[in-house]
Amino acid sequence: MKKTTKKVLYGMIALSGATVAGVKIATGMQKKQCREDAKNPYEGKKVIFVEDEEDPENADGVKGHLEPVGDTAYQPSLYNRYIKRGLDIVLSFGGIVALSPVLLGIAAAIKIDDPGPVFFTQKRLGQNKKYFRVYKFRSMKMSTPHDTPTHMLENPEQYITRVGKFLRAHSLDELPQLFNVLDGSLSLVGPRPGLWNQDVLTAERDKYGVNEYKPGITGWAQINGRDSISIEKKSELDGYGVRHSSLLFDLKCLLGTVTKVGHDDTVVEGGTGTMAKVYRNYTEGKNDEELIGNIGFGEQVTVDRTAKKKVLITGAGSYIGQSFLTYAREHYPENFEIDELDMIGDDWREHDFSKYDIVYHVAGIAHADVGNVTEETKEKYYAVNTDLTVEVARKAKAEQVKEFVFMSSMIVYGESAPYGKKKVIDEHAVPMPANFYGDSKLQADVAVRELADDSFKVIVLRPPMIYGRGSKGNYLTLAKLAKKLPVFPDVDNERSMLYIENLCEFLCQIMLVGNAKQNATVLIPQNAEWTNTSMMVKEISKVDGKNILELKVLKPAVAVAGKIPGKISGLTNKAFGNSCYAHETSKYDRIDYQKITLRDSISRIAEKDR
Repeated sequence: MKKTTKKVLYGMIALSGATVAGVKIATGMQKKQCREDAKNPYEGKKVIFVEDEEDPENADGVKGHLEPVGDTAYQPSLYNRYIKRGLDIVLSFGGIVALSPVLLGIAAAIKIDDPGPVFFTQKRLGQNKKYFRVYKFRSMKMSTPHDTPTHMLENPEQYITRVGKFLRAHSLDELPQLFNVLDGSLSLVGPRPGLWNQDVLTAERDKYGVNEYKPGITGWAQINGRDSISIEKKSELDGYGVRHSSLLFDLKCLLGTVTKVGHDDTVVEGGTGTMAKVYRNYTEGKNDEELIGNIGFGEQVTVDRTAKKKVLITGAGSYIGQSFLTYAREHYPENFEIDELDMIGDDWREHDFSKYDIVYHVAGIAHADVGNVTEETKEKYYAVNTDLTVEVARKAKAEQVKEFVFMSSMIVYGESAPYGKKKVIDEHAVPMPANFYGDSKLQADVAVRELADDSFKVIVLRPPMIYGRGSKGNYLTLAKLAKKLPVFPDVDNERSMLYIENLCEFLCQIMLVGNAKQNATVLIPQNAEWTNTSMMVKEISKVDGKNILELKVLKPAVAVAGKIPGKISGLTNKAFGNSCYAHETSKYDRIDYQKITLRDSISRIAEKDR
């Protein structure tokens, strides 16, 4: 036997022995930590959350308690029971060995910055709701109130050490959880373990079978929003991860984690997934019907072509507002008298709304890079998209304006479905934003509809992507690509879109409706036909006098790109994903607004650009 072979063999034997010893040590550590923790009374039980003002506030900031509704019946697959556990042991031990210099360096930095224990343990909820202790590097000062969740501290930033801030920003405080993986209380990939008293999260996760699964250091929710998403959305994503657990899926999550660490700003200090509660609560406690709203007029309406309306556009200089103003003056000069109002600053609050029949609110912030923003930026989106909208609507109502029209967005239904997956939104679809931008629009959407009464009508529009000459966003990007690229993937995705002139025609007609009975109405305008990305690029190139070559052989490349974690998959799915409104949701009796086809709209844009 050659010397190198002997060395490899001896190394493998040594590693195996060390691994076994490491497992025993880590298991012993976990048992010692959990001796003083009482057994969870809900261990092995399915639960629901019951709100009760008599109960103390839990870690989710809600007063209430859990109630058992049955036993769990989880049967792990062969992969999860044997293969995954074996990989966890080998990879966690290997990680501990390989990262030992880093671990020692962090430990020394913690000691120097704030003398005290290097490690911090916290009671968490494990598989089947069994309590366990999670290991972390200490990132909080020794003066921090004991056993109080970070998000429930007043100004938690004051308790974070200088080293701790860096560790949290880069998720390095989680590295000791490799020992949790070694002792079997965690897996490398799985839903993040909730705090033992996060009752709302626990109950919500039970809807998807998440609590029956071994928690992990990272998982599907961690690479798709982390603490910036709501408890409901986080639980849904965790449920998806549990259902799709496999070797390939776990590798995808691990790769996605690597791309996130170091430049992800979705870690909310002390965040527990309570995005809606942290920012605004207009949607809190609403049932599905209230979130959906009254889709359509609910009856046949009549457009009064003789009516005269005085309209105030709140959001001077906006693309949509300017387009509507120009279109109405050209096509409906006898029906509308329109003013614009700049919403920057405070001067608008002194403007007299009482002389207008309709306030058309278009001011807002869009096109957010939702994956890499600060908390200050998020707050700005809520301040403009939610608070400003509600304040304008309340002022309009107080000053006897008869109707309020608000530009919401298709984004309230979440992001596009990934390439290869269908997404058709009908009148029964429940809004479920995937990020803070969508939530900021939905919060306003719900809030203004609640203001409606017999003397104050509210119309909320949830249009898809609006495009036209001078529009921002994806259309402009596609137009540039169509003019430069010789080839383009031939894909079969479906998307709803809305040409700006079709929108303007729609606005003119609904503002002239005089017999609508509903106080609050949600309308969903779109072009008459769905489109796909390849067809649009081809049409744009044709109008420009070029003939871009569409290749079906590039479809596999698109499919692969859509599965690469991080920005690549995000951009791919944004371009080639699926997101459509059902055609029937956008048809209204006696309102004829889908006048311009996709092909004709592209020609019109090109003609105006020349």
